[in-house]
Parts: sequence; structure tokens; C-alpha cells
Amino acid sequence: MDLRTSAGAFPGRRQNVLRTERQYRPCRLRPLGSLPSAIGLCLTLLTACAGLPPAAPPGPHFMEQEKIADLPGGHIVYLDSGGSGVPVLLLHPNNVRMWRFQFPSFARAGFRIIAIDYRNRSGTSEQPDVRGNVMRIDQLTTQLALPNFHLIGTGGGSVVAMQYALAHPDKIRALVITNSLAGLRDKDINALELSLRPPPFNQLPQDFRELSGSYRAAHPEGVQEWLQMEKQGRDAIAPPAAAASGAPTPSPNPNELTLARLDLWTAPTLMLTGDADLYTPPSVMRLFVSHLKHGTGAVIPDSGHDAYWENPEAFNRELLAFIRNH
Repeated sequence: MDLRTSAGAFPGRRQNVLRTERQYRPCRLRPLGSLPSAIGLCLTLLTACAGLPPAAPPGPHFMEQEKIADLPGGHIVYLDSGGSGVPVLLLHPNNVRMWRFQFPSFARAGFRIIAIDYRNRSGTSEQPDVRGNVMRIDQLTTQLALPNFHLIGTGGGSVVAMQYALAHPDKIRALVITNSLAGLRDKDINALELSLRPPPFNQLPQDFRELSGSYRAAHPEGVQEWLQMEKQGRDAIAPPAAAASGAPTPSPNPNELTLARLDLWTAPTLMLTGDADLYTPPSVMRLFVSHLKHGTGAVIPDSGHDAYWENPEAFNRELLAFIRNH
């Protein structure tokens, strides 16, 4: 585990990790012996440290700097690490700042990270639905003159990511869908999804529905921060439409995902879900992956519906290993 990735994530997270390491990997100090031996050990440590990636640059972190783009389809907020690396676009489920644990790892790996709050904040667009979100993302990428990019969506952001990819496949290097079936409209699969969550499910507390019991037990302070970000996202703008029930949308949507379109999708695609995700459990994720020509799947341990937040170390590791190959 890279402690630098999680440092400062929550109060107590670093301490918990260190305590675990001390418990299971006790350190026994041994005498260094002669002075030449001690000097040799120091040189070895310096050589090893020289291969570590550079620390983050000083000054205000780019996660603290929101940018606003005025677009024909309305103005949107986004966060941009800058740089000349291959762009990685992140589409959130509710709050653009929920990607805070992905920015440092991806930026250190040399990518340009752009987290987009794709929802229309100005109310000027006649398309407030997913199609409007897709339109605004394309307008922003055009305005920024981005080359082909990796597109990552999670939860509701995966629906937007999938429909954007279907509308603009020529701009996608690789697609990552996490904790979601990306808005798939299929009567049988949607019925299966709903059967896993009986009617009282939606009345349960949000943190119970989305965060794993493992995470809630280990990081109560992280649960409170996540709930606060969820609230901020809801307060900032109207939430997206309710999840699909399997019925077609009232108005035709040329980019709506169906099994027929999924079977024809050829771009490299990674599917991730948490081992305790109540919305997209691993078996349902594997059903989706079985329809991909060039797709693979992975399960993030100790995670529910928000693996990017609950276990960012494992989440980032899987994503970086995938996009580095594309």
C-alpha cells in the first residue's frame, strides 16, 4: 500500500495503517556493526529513495481551484491538474470533489486529470437530461482542445460516460465504468437489479445503502465527510433523474445503452465494482462484462457502491494498471 496516496485522507487513516503494520510486521532492530557497514546501508537506502516518484509540487493544490467554462449548453465547473500528459476525464456521481483521492495518484503517474461537474448550472440548456450532459462534456473537451482521452465514470457518472462514449467513440482511448451498469436498458437485467433491492431499500439511510459495513466500521469520520459531500452536491444543483427501470425513455435517445449496442462496443473497457456493492454486486458486473468484446472486470475489496472513496488505494491501482496499457 502506498501511504502517500492515503496520507491526509482522513484523520486516523495513516495511524490505522501504521498500527496494522506494527501488529503484523514487528520491526527488530539489529546492530549495524562496523562504520563501513553503516555507510553501505545508508548508500543503499539513498539509492532506493532515488527511484521514488517526485513529491507533489508546493503551493495550492489544484483540487482547491475550480474553473468555470461558459458553454453554449450552459456553464459548468471543472477541476484540471493541467500538464501535457494523456487526459483522464472523471465523471462523478454527485460532487466533483469526491475524486480527491484519485487526483494525487493519477497526477504523479503523469496524466492530466480533469474532473467535470457536467450538470448544467445556468439553466439555459433545453436538454437537462443525460443528452445535455453529454453535449456539455463534448463542448468542454472541444474548448480545451483535448486529444483522445481516457473516460472514467462512477455511479450516475457512468451513465453519462457510457452515452458519451457511444456518441463519440473516436475520442475515447479507453473507458472505465465503476459501480454501475452504465444505464443499461434491458427488461430482464433491470428486473434482476430491482429484485436485489426490495421497496423498503430506498428508505434506508444513504450511507447504509452505498457504503460497505467494513468501511463504516473502520472510518466513521470518512462516512461523515462523504455524507457532507453528498449534501453539497445535492444543494449545488438538482440531482440527476432516477435510475432506469428497464422501460424506454419517453423521448428517443440515440445513445441509450442496450444489450445490442453493448455487444457492438469495441473500445477497451474496464468494469469495477465493490465486493459489497448493493446496486451492482460482482455477479451482476460479470454479466455486463460477458457482453464486452474487449472488456475486463475487477472487484475492489472492503467496498460498497463508492469504491473510489472507500478503498482508493486498490481502486487507483486497478485503474492505473488498465489505462497505462491504452
